[in-house]
Amino acid sequence: MSKYDPLRRHLAASRAQELPMSFAEIEAVLGFHLPRSARSYAPWWANETRGGHVQAVAWLGPGWRTTRVDVAGERVVFVRARGGVSEAGVPYVAASARPTTLRGLSAAAARLLADYTAESGGDEEAAIARALHEAAIARRARMIEQIALSGTGSGVDSVNLIREDRDGR
Repeated sequence: MSKYDPLRRHLAASRAQELPMSFAEIEAVLGFHLPRSARSYAPWWANETRGGHVQAVAWLGPGWRTTRVDVAGERVVFVRARGGVSEAGVPYVAASARPTTLRGLSAAAARLLADYTAESGGDEEAAIARALHEAAIARRARMIEQIALSGTGSGVDSVNLIREDRDGR
């Protein structure tokens, strides 16, 4: 049981899509004062569970994420996110929340997407963009390796091939 469970239960019970809260309101829900770091450092409110961010499980678990953190004004907005966090604190993206084109992901691909989603603050679109960008870089590296292995007499114009790949033609 986490000391942030009262916040988890509060968010889980809410039917709102967006829930602005002051730090004082959060403290009232929790029954104790937020740590000094919550009032001083916006990263305390990050949507990640790694690195000792146990508090994030309180909002990620029931499917929320933080946005518009205003440390100076002592306010944060919670918004509904796709997915959540397992009881073990592992981020995931719920299959039912994914666009149809993503429902057929392998377990490894789904885990990678979940990791990237958590690292990008719950933004699945940014996570997909990152995964595709990294796949494109890996593809380009394989193409360059193939060109190098095929030798100079292959008839392949490697400069144009790389330029086409870079420019998306």
